[in-house]
Amino acid sequence: MHGNGPAWPAGSDPAALTASLRTAHETFVTTGTLPRGIRTVVADSWVRSARSGVDPESPAPTVDLTDAELVAYRRNHPLGAALPIVRRLLVEGGVGEGIVAALTDENGRLLWVDGDPAVRRQLDGVGFVEGASWGEEQTGTNAPGTALATRTPVQVFAAEHFTRSVHPWSCTAAPVRDPSTGRVLGVLDVTGRDHLASPLVLRLVTATVMAVELEIAAARAAEGAPPRRFRERGSTSVRPPELARLDVLGTAGGVLRLGVEAAALG
Repeated sequence: MHGNGPAWPAGSDPAALTASLRTAHETFVTTGTLPRGIRTVVADSWVRSARSGVDPESPAPTVDLTDAELVAYRRNHPLGAALPIVRRLLVEGGVGEGIVAALTDENGRLLWVDGDPAVRRQLDGVGFVEGASWGEEQTGTNAPGTALATRTPVQVFAAEHFTRSVHPWSCTAAPVRDPSTGRVLGVLDVTGRDHLASPLVLRLVTATVMAVELEIAAARAAEGAPPRRFRERGSTSVRPPELARLDVLGTAGGVLRLGVEAAALG
């Protein structure tokens, strides 16, 4: 098995990669044998999915909140303050063409889903809708569920998904953490076609998570809470809330601007 390298390696043919993954997936779900060439993060997730009894034909996300309950739950959730900035960075201004962005809670429930209307309608067919739970134990290998299971950013390309009905899609997700405690509050995910598993999209998502965490800190500061601490590369440091803007530079990279600072994504 490969390590946890890129889901879609640069220069690889997506059609050939998809075909190879479908063959490997068929081998695993029919024999329980893990073929060579499957990334470790995916292989481990397939094993967990099988042990949880997930149907490899179709995900079975539960929706256990009414619309009114979901609205109230989302309003009171710590990630509620993040919705406007995610919409601004990933959905508006043309960045979101072909992309659906979503935020989950710490259990994988989709708090908010927005983006390309045509893609959203297609994803409705597999139950990727607001209020649905996309944890691994219900829906198998998928970027938001596996990111929660591993507590790390995850990309899932096409037939790396455990359930066949999700094979047409690719996704990238990263945990969002409480700025003061480091506790995982949920996951930010983007879903679409093959390009959503590219290295650039991984940088885009992780940069947006940084902006979300800053937005949470800003919302707390506005409520009069004490300054919060951000975890950076194993240490903690106090950072003030700053205005975030993401500039995407074609297919080559982008820049996340936090006040006067800029982080290159290319």
